[in-house]
Amino acid sequence: MSPAPNKPWKALIVDDEELARHVIREFLQSHEEIEVAAECANGMEAVKAVAEHKPNLIFLDVQMPKLTGFDVLELIGTEVPVIFVTAYDQYAMRAFDVHAVDYLLKPIGRERFDAGVERGKAASARKCRPRTSSPPLRALPNNSSSAWS
Repeated sequence: MSPAPNKPWKALIVDDEELARHVIREFLQSHEEIEVAAECANGMEAVKAVAEHKPNLIFLDVQMPKLTGFDVLELIGTEVPVIFVTAYDQYAMRAFDVHAVDYLLKPIGRERFDAGVERGKAASARKCRPRTSSPPLRALPNNSSSAWS
């Protein structure tokens, strides 16, 4: 499933709580450029959905049955920007260690959510940007009086 032409972003919502998925889906309605590609109630569904839908952005809960959010990232890698959405603040440092673009605490506020979405889109755009060739490295002059000797 590819995104509609007017919706270039595909998001995946992963949370075992239906209410949390509903809130994220509602908040995403104001982001017309984002299509919700799939919703998952556990980590196993998330791994399958990532392979099937190839989202640009993932909203991921930490504590879920079967696989935690961190288990999901271990299986899918960290190429897709992830915004953790959780009720637990104690996982924030670990989330950023696995390159999360944001960490939202439940209950989520609209302004904070929108800021996270913008961070996620920026991260996705950076990852999709074609690589440009770097200028060649120049050798440093051989200076025997260097402090590094």
